[in-house]
Parts: sequence; C-alpha cells; structure tokens
Amino acid sequence: MAAQPSDHDHHNHDHTVDFRIDPSEAPILYVESYLIGSSQNSVVFNFAQPMVGGQQQNIVSRVAMTRDQAKQFLKNLNDHIEKYEL
Repeated sequence: MAAQPSDHDHHNHDHTVDFRIDPSEAPILYVESYLIGSSQNSVVFNFAQPMVGGQQQNIVSRVAMTRDQAKQFLKNLNDHIEKYEL
C-alpha cells in the first residue's frame, strides 16, 4: 500500500518521499499511555498498552528522533489536530 502524505503531514525540505506501508510490518497500535525520555541529542517516545489486570503498562513501540525533529513533529502534530478538530 502506498501513502502520499500532504505537505502539512510530512516535513521534508530536500525532496519528495514516497511512503510504503506494509500492514503486516507496521500495524496500527492503539495506546493508552506514553513516556517521553530525552538525552542531550535526542528524544525518545515510548508508547504503551495496558496489561491484563490494568496495573501495568506494556511498552509496544519506541520512536527516537533528534530534538529538532521532535520540535518539528510537535508543530506538525498540533497543526494537524487543529486542522481536523471539529
């Protein structure tokens, strides 16, 4: 499956990027919580789902990016939410 994000959804000044999504390799995960960690050079997003019993969260996905990428991601996420908010 090919996906073409709008300019609003994807930030890349250098060139056009063609995104390919294989659902078996990159499933959509619903998460109820997240943890954000950072170092001097990067930001790490940890996404979690509740475990049976509800007392613990299981981290199911981790994403790391540079601080500059994280700032741009935050801006793009905010713009996207505002654009589609009812």
